[in-house]
Amino acid sequence: MSGEEFGRRYHNAYLREFGRDDRPDSPDAADRGSEGGTPLPEPPRVMTRREVLGALGGAAAGVLFLGELYRSGALDGPAGPKPGSAAGVAAMKTTPVQFGMVIDLERCDGCLFCVDACRTENGLSDGVLWSYVFAFQEPDDDWTRFLVRVCQQCTQAPCIKVCPTTARHRRPSDGLVLTDYDVCIGCRYCEVACPFGVNYFQWGDPATYGGTFQGQRRDARGVAVAGDPPRGVMGKCNFCPLRQDNPETRGVTACAEACPMDAIHVGDMNDPDSAPNRYLAQRRAESGGNLPTFRLLEDLGTEPNVIYIGSPPSSRAELVEGPVAYEAWEFTENRRVVLEGPKPWFRRIGAQP
Repeated sequence: MSGEEFGRRYHNAYLREFGRDDRPDSPDAADRGSEGGTPLPEPPRVMTRREVLGALGGAAAGVLFLGELYRSGALDGPAGPKPGSAAGVAAMKTTPVQFGMVIDLERCDGCLFCVDACRTENGLSDGVLWSYVFAFQEPDDDWTRFLVRVCQQCTQAPCIKVCPTTARHRRPSDGLVLTDYDVCIGCRYCEVACPFGVNYFQWGDPATYGGTFQGQRRDARGVAVAGDPPRGVMGKCNFCPLRQDNPETRGVTACAEACPMDAIHVGDMNDPDSAPNRYLAQRRAESGGNLPTFRLLEDLGTEPNVIYIGSPPSSRAELVEGPVAYEAWEFTENRRVVLEGPKPWFRRIGAQP
């Protein structure tokens, strides 16, 4: 199913749910002067997100909704060279800038400095971790390995395709997938559609160590995309867009700058001379051309722009405690609240203080 076909199929469902459908592939994309949109002839009955959530609960609904999108082919991208591949580099002169990362898991030691740097840079609320380091072991050995989970900055980003307001969008200057805090309505469609689990809903007012977020939110375009999002708005790892606007800090993120092992490299994945591609070429040369690399869930067709050096976790891998505990950094306080939301009032009745 093409993006246009997907846009037509779910157009009426978006209008019923939100009263508008501003997606780029919606039937009204060419006519933004009208409010909302014009209903199409009714397609076959499809449950709305609200109905699914009510019937099955958030977690199960997310799995079903995401599965439907991928089974329908709506989130598959057009065929073509993948960023960072030999064919992709050959075509880079006609390819727009697309920022991404090369993360060397063979150098990562699980120190969590990247997680703390991201939290500090963006003034994130307690318990919100846009960058996350998983420690795991394979059953055949007791060697602890690591996986640094950041936004994958997908070329075929499912979060952009399902956003009803175009709040989730791709910035033309560098291809970064960002959220316009002024436009986001907090429907959480992006959270459901993303297979990588990088989205956070802001349940309360933005607050961090010193209180309400005071940093800059607006990028060079004047769009609010940085820092802890306002209440009721979605947030995620964003590759530090304000740094990318500054020629002196372009190609650097807070997590890459803080990494003591020099494991994170940021830049244009379509430029063979960019920092991540140079590092990848260097490591391949050092390994005699036998360097193991992978992209997360690449078979889903989202075309991630983060390349990992190392071996991916197998289906038998198990999470373990890393050498540095999240509790040691006080990362886990209120973690359950920021993931699930405040406890409903009827569950607080009679609760112990």
